[in-house]
Amino acid sequence: MKFRTDLIADIHDVDHNGIVRTSSLMKYIQSAAQTQLTLNGMSYDELRDMKRAFILSRIKMEFTEPVRAYDKVSAITYPCESRGYSFLRCYALEKNGRTIGRAVSMWALIDTDTRALVRVNDFELGLETHEPHTLALSRFTMPASVRKVGTYTVNYGDLDQNCHMNNTRYPDMYSNFLPLDGKRIRTLSINYLNEAPRGERLRVERADGIDGYTYYFRTIREDGKVNTEAEIELEDI
Repeated sequence: MKFRTDLIADIHDVDHNGIVRTSSLMKYIQSAAQTQLTLNGMSYDELRDMKRAFILSRIKMEFTEPVRAYDKVSAITYPCESRGYSFLRCYALEKNGRTIGRAVSMWALIDTDTRALVRVNDFELGLETHEPHTLALSRFTMPASVRKVGTYTVNYGDLDQNCHMNNTRYPDMYSNFLPLDGKRIRTLSINYLNEAPRGERLRVERADGIDGYTYYFRTIREDGKVNTEAEIELEDI
């Protein structure tokens, strides 16, 4: 069966528009996935003891309506048939029995000692797989018009246990440079290319689509390596 967790949207996850932040919706679905792994002997600590760690490579999310404080929602997640070095996982978010959000992600599994990638066939996930939904991990092209809009320094509140910026923190970083008064993020695609450690001062670049609702981001580390690239579509609330 697909794994499901039921929860109530926290008032502390709500932004100035009165809706739950995209970063928090991302946490809801990813927490469901981590719970499924933990219940099946693959908690963070158990994976660490195996010298293994999952690293998010790409994700695409779509939320067709906002979530507000105290809404009752269900986060659904399941692994999909995977091959090579890419572990595919899908998610859904339901409210009042309706699907209001979907996401699909691609993860890499690394050997924490050697930093080498681990093949899907060399790691027994031990979970039932399901067919992926129709939301696909599509590639996007960064516009040539991308320009610097600011900087962002990775600090305590951004960190995970690996002392890098947690993947769920990136939507908040992008949102700092978006016109979100009366608007929300409807779709978000992120390519995670290089980790950002504590103290890293990221250069934030943005390009604006011609429709006034689409934006592209690139974040660059101090050593010149690209940290992330993202495509975001906004919608009026």
